[in-house]
Amino acid sequence: MITPTTDSQHTEPTSGKRAIIAFDAFVDGAVQAARGRVPETPAVTPSHPLLNGVPYSVFRREVDIDTRREIGAFFSGGEMAAALVRLLSGRIADDGLVLDPTCGIGDLLLARAAELPIKDTLEATVAAWGERLAGFDTRSDLVRLCKARLCLLARARGGFTDEIDPLLAFPLIEEGDMMAASSDALLARAGAILFNPPFGKTTWPQKLNWAAGEINAAAIFLDRLTQAVGSETPIAAVLPEVLRCGSRYQRFRAALTARGYTGSFKVEGRFDAWTDVDVFTTLLVRTSAPKALWRSDFADSGPTIDDLYEVRVGTVVPHRDPKTGPSRPYICAKTTPAWSGAFKPEAQRPYAGRVFSPPFVAIRRTSSPSDKFRAVATVVTGTEPIAVENHLLVALPRDGTLRACKVLVKALRAERTNSRLNDLMRCRHLTTGAIKTLPWVGPQ
Repeated sequence: MITPTTDSQHTEPTSGKRAIIAFDAFVDGAVQAARGRVPETPAVTPSHPLLNGVPYSVFRREVDIDTRREIGAFFSGGEMAAALVRLLSGRIADDGLVLDPTCGIGDLLLARAAELPIKDTLEATVAAWGERLAGFDTRSDLVRLCKARLCLLARARGGFTDEIDPLLAFPLIEEGDMMAASSDALLARAGAILFNPPFGKTTWPQKLNWAAGEINAAAIFLDRLTQAVGSETPIAAVLPEVLRCGSRYQRFRAALTARGYTGSFKVEGRFDAWTDVDVFTTLLVRTSAPKALWRSDFADSGPTIDDLYEVRVGTVVPHRDPKTGPSRPYICAKTTPAWSGAFKPEAQRPYAGRVFSPPFVAIRRTSSPSDKFRAVATVVTGTEPIAVENHLLVALPRDGTLRACKVLVKALRAERTNSRLNDLMRCRHLTTGAIKTLPWVGPQ
């Protein structure tokens, strides 16, 4: 699940009915500003607070974190929105319909509207934009705010001061759920998609061919989207890194490839200061000969770690596996030292599952791109088979020697390894696939 940090300026968001009232009042104020009824109100400029970071700041302040997580309301911001719109450059007809199926406060649609032409009047401009912009959101307050902000942007760009009702504008931006059948017709009409889906984990009640149990919501939304839009419709999206490089989503990526989708990607790092998840941007398009999705292109040739070591995940799940069976030496991520050349575990636990015979290399799975070393390892020694926690990877040398273990630890500490892993994956858990495909940088 996404674990956003709290707003550094507002550490205790308002809760319950007071939060709803406070945010509704803010939205009402935005609608009034967009309406333009007050004669003495100065002309709206592009630097107007409602066109910049204030709406998201107020939303974070007034809507509690649990609600934001539940609805996946972590908004794109101006820079990310502009980056996604640039991905669609040259792929949208002048009169093409651009749809954001999870539009929120409208950041992505505003970035697209910034490129649309201005007409002679505010009414004509908003009418023209209303034929080219579409979106859904399940919250009516966010839909109202999105429409108000678009009207304010039209005012700012055109210097208009006449009155308009923002709630009657943009008829294709509506309260609704992109996962519902009622959204099918509009999704099918879209000429291009701008997409920032929820990132939290959820349990989906319907059967999926590529996953079961708790699933990242972004995968479920993207799965739906790629089946609902037209075959020529490009999708510019910001997505969590786990979809690109997580081994659990390998079948998901294969399913998109089977539908003909291919896509370049750019690693963006942390989504924003309040959302502790690494993301990437991508442009998904259909082609007759799709390549494996979101795979880094490396020019490496020669042996990999997989050629010289068997890489496995530790098998002990501490809070699930019963303490039955023979007593075994036991290692876990918390008690295994970093970069040891000969660590002989002293801890013991009963365990009846698969164990690993030393010597081998233990590698911590939890790994952040901000860490000095992505693959922190140690050489594990001893004379008995060892039970290994599932937060560790195990690399067994194919020649069975202690020397090979020490050579691997040195290779994992090399800067080339850090750079390669950061290029390959930004999610917080190393996978066996990531380690196996590392080019071998030690002696053969």
